[in-house]
Amino acid sequence: MRVLSTFSGISAASAAWKPLGFEFVGYCEPAAFQSYVLAARCDATSPKYLPAAKGFGPRKYESIRGGSVVNFGDITQISDDDLRALGPVDVLEGGSPCQAFSISGLRKGLADDRGNLTLAFAQLAARMREINGLKFVVWENVKGVLSDGTNGFGCLLAGLAGDGAGGNPVVPPGRSWTAAGHVLSRDIHGNTDATVCWRTIDSQFFEVPQRRERVFLVASFDPTVDAACVLAEFDRQNRDPASRKRSQEEATGSGQGGAGELIWPQVLGTLNASAAGMSRPAGQGNELDFVLVFSDGTVRRPTPLECERAQGFPDDWTAVEIGGRPVLDIERYRGIGNSMSVPVMEFVGYRLRRAVERTNEERMAS
Repeated sequence: MRVLSTFSGISAASAAWKPLGFEFVGYCEPAAFQSYVLAARCDATSPKYLPAAKGFGPRKYESIRGGSVVNFGDITQISDDDLRALGPVDVLEGGSPCQAFSISGLRKGLADDRGNLTLAFAQLAARMREINGLKFVVWENVKGVLSDGTNGFGCLLAGLAGDGAGGNPVVPPGRSWTAAGHVLSRDIHGNTDATVCWRTIDSQFFEVPQRRERVFLVASFDPTVDAACVLAEFDRQNRDPASRKRSQEEATGSGQGGAGELIWPQVLGTLNASAAGMSRPAGQGNELDFVLVFSDGTVRRPTPLECERAQGFPDDWTAVEIGGRPVLDIERYRGIGNSMSVPVMEFVGYRLRRAVERTNEERMAS
């Protein structure tokens, strides 16, 4: 399946889905460090479009050369001609900026410009349905989006399953959206036009030593594939994380960051973007609290390598050079903390691919 990645960051989607046979036809990431990671790991170009905001000067990208896969940069500037040049696209993937819906971002929701990028994502999906024959959307965000006072999630649902602009938001059944749900829309003839399913998934049940509860949403515009087939049923969250030590031992080891004996015996908190910061579990504080790792009797912060492993990335995924110099650790921490857990994305991609394969098998059998 052909994928356009948006809000790509360091692209957990690429690390997870390329081994499954997905082809990435484009990325959207304007930030400099993340663009260098995309160039090094995904053969992406320098961003085509940069936001007008301060901090996106073109000189920051001078060391990015070539690239065979377009990085559009700013999602709001993608033109219809840009989309036509991509050809058919099966999947639109992205995790719009979560800061607008997180506690650390003061939860301004759609009152925050970053929150409005969620609507830009829905509008892009609507355009791609017309231009690229888009079939599926995969989206990720923090749990706070379900209880956002501006109902950004309801606007997203309306945009994907309804008007394409999110102007007539779907209203939650109670004070906030449930941790999992399923909606569908019908066309004027009563046929299913779109199905949307979401579920809150915790990374600790996917063989990474980290608590990370995130909302994953799948939308299907293919009438033969219900989005619920991808997210509605699985048993990983019934596992006991305390019984799984392999992933913890691999992620955290000696004081030098190598694999070895795990000293800290618990599943870690949530990696965030603040320099190896880890938060308490959801509902127990905010995302600015540091959890320190004990190793060889010392107390220290996790290394960038350990943070990559805690997110399921290949080792040194973010160890790139800018202008011939190794990137600063703080940039790596930010990129990793803002990304998705690779094993969870792998699971979603596998389930999506399998749902499509099953439909094709049934069609051929008939």
